[in-house]
Amino acid sequence: MNQQAQTHTPQKFFIELLKPYRRHLFYGFLSLVIVDIADILPPIILKLAIDAIERGNEVRTIFYCGIALIATASVQAVFRFFWRQFFLGTSHRSAYDLRKQLFKHLLKLPFHYFSRTRTGDIMSRMTNDIQEIRFMLGIGILVALDASFYFLTVPFIMLWLSPELTLITMLPFLLIPVMVVMVKNSIHNRSRDVQARLSDLSSKAEENLSGIRVVKGFRNEESEISRFNSCGLKYVSDKIRLANVESLFHPALDMVIATGMVVLLYFGGNMVIAGTITLGSFMAFESYMLKLSWPMMAIGWIINIYQRSMASAERCLQILREPVAQSLVDVADPSASSAAMAVEKPVEPASYDIEVSDLCFSYPGANQPALKNISFTLPEGKTLGITGPVGCGKSTLLRMLMKMFTPDHGQINIGKTDSRHIDLLALRQLFAYVPQETFLFSETIRENILFALDNKDQSEQARDFAALSGLAGDLEEFPGKLETMLGERGVNLSGGQKQRVSLARALAANRPILVLDDCTSAVDTETEQQILNSLRKQSQRRTCIIVSHRMVSLQNSDLIIYLDNGEVVETGSHEELLRLGGRYARAWERQRIKAQLEESV
Repeated sequence: MNQQAQTHTPQKFFIELLKPYRRHLFYGFLSLVIVDIADILPPIILKLAIDAIERGNEVRTIFYCGIALIATASVQAVFRFFWRQFFLGTSHRSAYDLRKQLFKHLLKLPFHYFSRTRTGDIMSRMTNDIQEIRFMLGIGILVALDASFYFLTVPFIMLWLSPELTLITMLPFLLIPVMVVMVKNSIHNRSRDVQARLSDLSSKAEENLSGIRVVKGFRNEESEISRFNSCGLKYVSDKIRLANVESLFHPALDMVIATGMVVLLYFGGNMVIAGTITLGSFMAFESYMLKLSWPMMAIGWIINIYQRSMASAERCLQILREPVAQSLVDVADPSASSAAMAVEKPVEPASYDIEVSDLCFSYPGANQPALKNISFTLPEGKTLGITGPVGCGKSTLLRMLMKMFTPDHGQINIGKTDSRHIDLLALRQLFAYVPQETFLFSETIRENILFALDNKDQSEQARDFAALSGLAGDLEEFPGKLETMLGERGVNLSGGQKQRVSLARALAANRPILVLDDCTSAVDTETEQQILNSLRKQSQRRTCIIVSHRMVSLQNSDLIIYLDNGEVVETGSHEELLRLGGRYARAWERQRIKAQLEESV
């Protein structure tokens, strides 16, 4: 869909959404035609009945007319049920397909998209904009077809009843196309502004609810309420601007219809008095005028729904037009994908050795590079420790290894295969990642631990991995043990418990390369050592990469690199770096003395 979305207009977009349900729409159209035919017959039946009453002594005609009215009403009742099922059911199914399509596409977008797009804005498009599109695909299409049927049939019946009266009464309706042209663009633009303001409102609410602890911690409730009210006032202002256009348009339509009825009463009444037409024809003509007023009013409704849905469709297409993370590369710079895609066929790594050569990377808009000339070799089954001061590029290096960003220069080989030549999904499948910022889903602890597994019902397996991550003791204190339901982002767990659940999740994934990004910072040193000792026993054949600011966590690593300002300033084993007497040794000594002082206290 992404390639099609590049050239899709909102109209083509609607057609694509409805394609799978052409049969449903066809059946709905047939049902609607039957209902409308049954709806335009009663005025003619009433004409026959009234004319029969005027002539007198035609009781049988009146009786048959009564039977015909009951029959038409019954047909309408039955087939109105069917067109509701087909049209409205199709709109809900299409909205489901669109929501699923957007969600699927969002999960395939590269990381840089989410760094520049607000979550509230995405949520607004996934809810409010899809709702507007659903109205168009359901009620909008239904009303448009219904109005079209009346426009194509009722005027001809009116001409049959009285050509002269039809021409006179239809004159006011010529103003409607002029009114439509005048308000069409205004409704579209103001609808787009309303949806944008609604996105701002959703984003502000989402930010405050997600960061409620920060808001309350700084006692900033009143300030945030004021900012939310400001967003709300802008939304109301734009909504009122849209309502102003609609409030002028709809009364103007009503005035045109009322003018037509006045013309009918004057000229039609005189024609009945003069005997040009019968009373039954006049009554039928009046009924058809009222029926024609419905599509006239529907024009305004359709234009409103259509223009609002166009604005919403364009906002949804903006997401679908975003380039996905290609099968070979997940790029921060989309231009980098062309070089990567030049590879004829992705290959699988022969082993899990990691070799990094002259790796350089800068974040978009940054004044200086995040990584500069990084080089090291990590054999399969060995452990790499990465340390250094805050902001030195430790987490960035991990993201580069997992191809979350594309390097500006240099090369990353896995199993002697350039990672640019490895399929992105296959490469990510090699890593079990525990990020620095822990994220847990609003599911049970068991489901969070078994997140990467297809079968999430293996409680024993989840308990084993919880024990490996040092969570066994805490589990006994939880009311539901493994089945304890977590709040949003694991709000009912402590920081250390969150990290250990996240670690258990990575272990359960059972990937050949385990990446730990300072994932035990919220636990005490003793617990951290117990966790690391368990990991070493369980992961003897697994390649491990551990980032930590605690030197004691890295002392058993086969290779340690010390980063500063994005560069490798020291590398070697723990003993080698201590003998070197450089930055690593000084940092180790500071932490050792600090630990001794804390123990003495």
